[in-house]
Amino acid sequence: MSTEHLLGDLGAVLEALMGTADEPRQEAEKHLRTLTIDRPAEVLLLLAQIGAQGVGGFQLDHRLLTLILLKRLAFKPVPGLFLNSTAQHATAPFDVIRETTRGRIETVLCAGLKDEMDTRMRKGLGSCAAGWAQESSIRHRPLLPLPPVLLELTTSPHPFHRFTPFQLLDMTPTLLVDSVSDPLPAAQLAQVLLAGLNDPSVDVRVEAMKAVRSVLMEGVTGKEREEIGSELVNHAFQSLPRLPLNLLSHALVPLVDLSSVHPNLYLPSLPTILPYLLSIISPPGDLPPHQFSPYPQSSLSIEEWEEIANPATEIILSLCELRPTQLQNWESGRVGRELVGLLIGRQVASFDVDCQDWLDTTNLDEEDEDYPVFGEEALDRLAISLGGTTVLPALSNQVQSLVTQQDWRCRYSALVAISAVAEGCLEELQPRIKDVLTIISPTAKDSHPRVRYAFLQCIGTLCADCEGTMQKDYANDVMEVCLALLEDPITRVRTHSAACLTNFFQDIEIESFSSHLEPLVRTLLNQFHAGPLYLQEQVLATIYIANVALGAMESFIPYYRDIMDLIIHILTTATDETQQKLQGRAMECASLTGSAVGKAVFSGDAVRIAQLMITIQNSLQPDDRRSGYLMDAWTSLCQTLGNDFEPFLPQVVPPLLKAASYKPIQPDALLSSFEESIPDMDDSLIASNTAEMDEKVQAFENLTLYAFTMRGKFQPWLMKSMELSLEGLVDKYSEDVREAAAFLVPGLLQVAKDAKVWNDNPNNLIEVFQRVINAITKESDSSFVALLYKSFADSLHVVALSLPTNLSNHLINTTTAHLRDFHSARVDREAQSEYMDEADREIYLEEQENENSALDQIDKAMEMILKYDESLKDKVGSVQDLRLETRRRGLKDDYEEI
Repeated sequence: MSTEHLLGDLGAVLEALMGTADEPRQEAEKHLRTLTIDRPAEVLLLLAQIGAQGVGGFQLDHRLLTLILLKRLAFKPVPGLFLNSTAQHATAPFDVIRETTRGRIETVLCAGLKDEMDTRMRKGLGSCAAGWAQESSIRHRPLLPLPPVLLELTTSPHPFHRFTPFQLLDMTPTLLVDSVSDPLPAAQLAQVLLAGLNDPSVDVRVEAMKAVRSVLMEGVTGKEREEIGSELVNHAFQSLPRLPLNLLSHALVPLVDLSSVHPNLYLPSLPTILPYLLSIISPPGDLPPHQFSPYPQSSLSIEEWEEIANPATEIILSLCELRPTQLQNWESGRVGRELVGLLIGRQVASFDVDCQDWLDTTNLDEEDEDYPVFGEEALDRLAISLGGTTVLPALSNQVQSLVTQQDWRCRYSALVAISAVAEGCLEELQPRIKDVLTIISPTAKDSHPRVRYAFLQCIGTLCADCEGTMQKDYANDVMEVCLALLEDPITRVRTHSAACLTNFFQDIEIESFSSHLEPLVRTLLNQFHAGPLYLQEQVLATIYIANVALGAMESFIPYYRDIMDLIIHILTTATDETQQKLQGRAMECASLTGSAVGKAVFSGDAVRIAQLMITIQNSLQPDDRRSGYLMDAWTSLCQTLGNDFEPFLPQVVPPLLKAASYKPIQPDALLSSFEESIPDMDDSLIASNTAEMDEKVQAFENLTLYAFTMRGKFQPWLMKSMELSLEGLVDKYSEDVREAAAFLVPGLLQVAKDAKVWNDNPNNLIEVFQRVINAITKESDSSFVALLYKSFADSLHVVALSLPTNLSNHLINTTTAHLRDFHSARVDREAQSEYMDEADREIYLEEQENENSALDQIDKAMEMILKYDESLKDKVGSVQDLRLETRRRGLKDDYEEI
């Protein structure tokens, strides 16, 4: 094929890919794949020439597409393209073409970076060149022509030229280290970045911010970061006020990333950083006359302001979380004092005064995307990081004034602020609960429904977070106010009162509650009959939570009949699609109520409930909301009924086996998926996020419960379940599946033992242990290695037999190999300890903690082997010696006990 003909072919492909019709696009993808297999060198070179040099006279969009194609096509294995025709492993075109062709392509790209004048094309060229440099570096082939071009462009009189080096450093932060024969010293690299931060062009300055972030996070050693990092951060913040407001958020986001990993770099510049960030967090809007902060309100629109305030707040919160002592000490706690008021002011400013949409909402399952959750979450994080000593005084000053304001938003925001900080300020808050209740109690009768709603939210949070204080000391007060608000004229308030009670019942003593039980049940049942649907769903949830909390003391038995009759009625008649969740809640309520009142009371209704559940199960449609509730309800019934659950196993287990058998379909990725913002992802990561995979995990977990509960009676499903569990140990799509499968294996061995089905056929046991040991051999993740050793030890404990010698030796050899790997890694960490910064050290300590768990489980597994085969004493002893030596090595944590 001539070059001219290939150019024409690629032109047709580009036209089709730029079009909207699916069939021509798919044909173009197939044709491009064929061309790449037949002539990889010519295709890649021509794509580079079209994109970087404008060969063929194509339009700008077509040229940009060729650069995307070049970056994505060159390094991705193409089925049918082989480096070795005998092995026939799919190979990336880059790995097939000659080195001279690679060099020609790189020359073309570098020439384009020097000569291209269109700013949009330059960004595309920079992205393509960065991708080429990254992939070349992975292959230990530095892209030597690029760094000189990069350094040359930093001195160009054209800002669009100076922009490109920082774009490349952002995307490939090790470019001036990996792709040069003589790495650029850190001080010189810092000067390049400082020049960018002080560039006359605002676009260059913003891109330099991104480059600073990437270089400090990935492009230098820990020691070099200490040498240049703080100065770069200081200059970055000095340049922020000189940026236009519409670009400020783009400059702040990289600094967010850096603060969350290397907070020490910010500490020398706190006097510069914090006042500036606090000032730009001050919200805009029509705020009531209240002093939220000492800063003037922003003049931006709320949407424009959030683009700036969100990253600014995130930087402060990251520093508070990672360096709380330094942030608390700065100007005697000024950050906490001012940030509390700023965040509450943000909350007030974020609300629309009109609440009609909130009142009209009927589907509470749909998340309110307009709700201003950022301020509440930020207050929670601030309280957890700085604690009540700093946060509570500032909050108290705000709340006492806000609850008396005429604007309902002030009263609402004061209440949700208390809710937000409760967990983090628990130690200081508990002694002051009475004062808090005195301040907020008037809002229970507030004229505005959203304030009454927030009052319930606050009470519910205090019940959940204050370790039983509310239930012990204020049970009567909570019950009286919740019962009153269960009859509020606004349905959403009534619903939230029922929801508040679910938190109250989490830690309740019957003695402090008994007098309210009868009016509560009566009121809840009345509210159910009054509707609407979302209130009915919440009533059922409150009833079953109350049942679980109190049923063990038989307190609910007098009301059992009314509740169970209601549940049976729902399961029989609620057949509309909109009532799927109601039916699900009814199944949940029935099974947990049965568990609470006990088998003796529940057994008379259990068969009827199970029959209705079978009917529902047989009518399930794809994506039916009842399926998850159904699976949970069956497990609760099983736990309550014990052996009497056996007749229902044929209905329950087969669907679980089907769900556990699911295997993700591997799609043939289309070449048209060239969006630059989406990185290549491993199929396993994609598969692990599907609903089917979630159901698979839940199926394994439920099979484990049935196996351990029903034991020998589970035998009809033993072989299929065991095969699925052994396959699940090495599932490549989901860590959760592997974990659930590991727990299932010993349960199934208990089934086999109790049913006495494998007694005469030890080969089944041998295969189980062989495959568990094989999984241990293949696994490299230390946390899952620990889980596999636990599965092995638990399994051996169940069978209580010695393993065949070859299996024991296999495990001992595998264990020795794992220990040597752990030992080597820990010795390396010791050697690198003095060069680690704090962030790196934390990461390595976490890895080491996972290794410690594995070492503990290895110890238990070796003890179990020795228990049943003393002839292995010497070999196990050698393993234990190596384990102890490994445990002694590595980084030392102040809290670690060897």
